Amino acid sequence: MTEYVGIDGCPAGWIAVFINEYGVANVTVKEKLTGFDFNRSNPKDIILIDMPIGLKKRPDGALRNAMKGNKNSVFSLPENLPPTEEEYDRIKDTITMSEQTKAIMHKIYEVKEFAAGNNPDVFHFWESHPEFCFELLNNSKKIFPKKTGAGQAERLLILKEYLGVAGIEKLLREASKQEKDAFFKFDDLLDAACLAVMAKIIGTKENLGKIKEGADDYPFIAYAKNLM
Repeated sequence: MTEYVGIDGCPAGWIAVFINEYGVANVTVKEKLTGFDFNRSNPKDIILIDMPIGLKKRPDGALRNAMKGNKNSVFSLPENLPPTEEEYDRIKDTITMSEQTKAIMHKIYEVKEFAAGNNPDVFHFWESHPEFCFELLNNSKKIFPKKTGAGQAERLLILKEYLGVAGIEKLLREASKQEKDAFFKFDDLLDAACLAVMAKIIGTKENLGKIKEGADDYPFIAYAKNLM
C-alpha cells in the first residue's frame, strides 16, 4: 500500500503522520528517524520532512519570495558547513549563526545522514516547509501565526478540506494514543499532517513527474526536491 508521510521535529524527537489512499493511517513519535518503519523499496511512497536535508544549493531565498506570510519561518544555514557533525562540533564556536539554527544542528545532521546513500528514484525522502505548504493548501493565501489559537483553528479547517471530518477525527485520535513521554506540541502535529497531505498531492503522476524532471517550479509544488 502506498504511503504518504509528513515528518516534523518535536521535543521528543520526530512526529510523523502517515496517510494512504484511504486517508489518515496513523501518527507515530520516535526519538530518531531510524525508529520509523519506512518502506524504502516502494517508488510511490513519498516522505516530506520539515528539516534541511542537504547543506548546499539552498533554495531558501526563492521560498521566502514565494511566501505570503511568515517569511521568518525560513532561515538560512551558514555557508561551508562541515559535511559531518563531528567536524561541525570541532569548529562550531567559529561559525556565526542564530540560536534557532544552533538548536537544531544535531537534527540537520541526523536528517542528512539518514538520507545519504538513498536512491532518490525509489526512496522519495524530500525536504519541505509546512508553513509554505499550508499557504498552498489555502489557495496561496496568508495564514495566521501557527502558535495562536486562530492559527491552529485555521490550519485544522485547511486540513479538513483535504482529510474530511473523519480524517481530522482519526488524526486527533491517533495522536492521543502516543505514550506520555512521546511529547509533541499541537502545531508539530498539524505541520506533520500538512506535509503528509502535500506528499499525497505530489504523489499524483503529473506533480511527481514535474519534480523528477527537475522543473524550476518545484518550490511552488512543495519545496520538496531532494537536495543531497
